Amino acid sequence: MRYLILLLLSVSLFLAGLASGWWLRDKQSATLGQDQVRDLAAPNLSLTTGSEVHGAAPAASSTVALQAIKRLAMEAQGPAYTAYLEEFGDDYRVLRILAALAREEGVYQLAIDYLLRAALVVTTEVQQQSLEVELASVTDIYARSLIGRQRYADLDRIYENITFALPELSDYFMALGLLRIQTGNPQAALSALAQIQNHTRLGAQSRQLMAGIDASRVDEPAALETLPLALNGGQLLVKALLDNRESVTLMIDTGAAMTILTPQLLANLGYDLDGRQAYFSTANGVVQAPVVAVNRLALGQAGINQLSVGVLGLPLAEGIDGLLGMNFLRHYQFRIDQDRGQLYLDHLRQAR
Repeated sequence: MRYLILLLLSVSLFLAGLASGWWLRDKQSATLGQDQVRDLAAPNLSLTTGSEVHGAAPAASSTVALQAIKRLAMEAQGPAYTAYLEEFGDDYRVLRILAALAREEGVYQLAIDYLLRAALVVTTEVQQQSLEVELASVTDIYARSLIGRQRYADLDRIYENITFALPELSDYFMALGLLRIQTGNPQAALSALAQIQNHTRLGAQSRQLMAGIDASRVDEPAALETLPLALNGGQLLVKALLDNRESVTLMIDTGAAMTILTPQLLANLGYDLDGRQAYFSTANGVVQAPVVAVNRLALGQAGINQLSVGVLGLPLAEGIDGLLGMNFLRHYQFRIDQDRGQLYLDHLRQAR
C-alpha cells in the first residue's frame, strides 16, 4: 500500500510539473507577443506599404515588427491587436500592412475593414491616394467573387459601408446605385444616386438613371395572369413582348438576379450597347457586359417599363432570346406549375 501511495504521489507531482511547464511556456510566448507589439511603435521602425517607406531601421527590427504584425493579422481582432490599440491607437502603417496580409490570405472583407480604418488616420495626400487605389483594387476583386457566388446583399453592404466611411469617393455611390438597379431594387438605388446627382463627372449619368427609375412602373393586371410555358431540354420557356412590338422567347431563371437579352436582339432594336457595364456570373465565370434599360418588357398584362437588362451572348438553344430573371419576377407573386405547363403571375407591389 505504501508503494502504491508513493507511486500515485510521484505521478501527481509529474503531472503538476508538466502543467506548470506548459503554463510558463504560454506565458512567455504571450509576453514575447506583447514585446513585439510594442516594437511597432518604435519611432525609427521601417515599414513599407505599397510605394511608401517610413523611417529607416535595421532589417532585424523590421523583421521582428513584421512578425508581430503577422501575428496580429492572424488573430484579426484578437487580444494582441486589442492590446496594441489600447496602448498606441490605430496606426496607418500597421493597418495598411494588415490589409495587405488579409488580401494575400483572400480575406477581402477584413482587408477592406482595415483600409477603412486606415482612412481615418491618414496624414498625407500620398497616403490618401495610395489607400484609395488599394481600396478600389481589393473591392473590385471581392465584388467579382461575391457576384460569382450571387451574394449581392453582401456586396451591397460593402459598397454602402464605403460610402458611409468615405463619402467623398463618389464612384462607390454609383456602384451601389447600379447594383441595386441590377438586382431589381430601383427605389433603394435612388438614395445612393441622389448623393451624386450634382457631381461634375457622374452627375449626368446619375440624373439619367434616376429619371429612368421614376419612369419605371409595374402595370397591375386586373386579375391573375396565366401564361403558357414550353419545355426545352428541361428548361421552362415563356413568351414575352419587348417594347410593345418584338416577340421574344425567354428561359425562366429564378437564380438570375437580372434579366438577360442577346446583343443581336437589342442591337437590331437600336439600343446603344457601349454604355455602362456590370459584372455577371456565368457558367464560364464572372464576366463584364453592357447593361441597358429597355423601354418595356411584358408578359401578358404584367409589364415593367425601363427594365435594366444585361446584354450577354449566352450558350442558349436556338430560338431563345435570353433569360427572365428576378429583377422582373420579384415584382409579382409568381408560381410555376410544371404539370400544367403554366406560369401564374399576380400583382404584388408597384415598383415606384
